[in-house]
Amino acid sequence: MKNGILMIVMLLGLFVSCSNTKGTEAKPVAYIQTNAQCGECKERIEEALNYSKGVVYSNMDLETKIVEVKYNTNKTSLAEVKTIISNLGYDADDVTANKKAQAALPACCQPGGHD
Repeated sequence: MKNGILMIVMLLGLFVSCSNTKGTEAKPVAYIQTNAQCGECKERIEEALNYSKGVVYSNMDLETKIVEVKYNTNKTSLAEVKTIISNLGYDADDVTANKKAQAALPACCQPGGHD
């Protein structure tokens, strides 16, 4: 009797855990090379991405200038993520910075501003 109840509980647990994964969206991680210069750039990029629809998480490594972005493919795309970065005034892999936005960045955030 105890074994039968234990088996039913285990099967029920397995059923519940399998049904919870149904409908989950893919959340790939992208690594995007930027030309960001400083902590202010890092903050600007992360804030814009983290408040964007579909972005789950972003973090920029100042040393490598690479932004790690985890996003929901049902709500945004990698191209849209790169466009967000470009519209802030930074290069994003093969997407060049929006020149008008780049010109509006503080002097320290301009390309070559920390050379």
